[in-house]
Amino acid sequence: MKAHARPLHGTVARINVVDGYGFIETPDGDEHTFDRFNLAGGARLEQLRVGREVQFITTLAAQGAQAKRVSLGKHHAATMPAPPGAAAQE
Repeated sequence: MKAHARPLHGTVARINVVDGYGFIETPDGDEHTFDRFNLAGGARLEQLRVGREVQFITTLAAQGAQAKRVSLGKHHAATMPAPPGAAAQE
């Protein structure tokens, strides 16, 4: 079974729509670059604004940390369905 990278959360720190790239800052202050080809889920670069919450995975590129599969919004574990067999407690 293939292990998947754990998604990170952050906010768009800077964006250059004309040149097609931007930077995401994580809560701990790390910065990750991304470009229009790394947007996922039908997101478009023109939809992004500074301060917008995003979810992404990270890879190490020659120029530093790079965000891949960037999606809009902040995805919380609480919104995910309960695992099979997990019953609600009353």
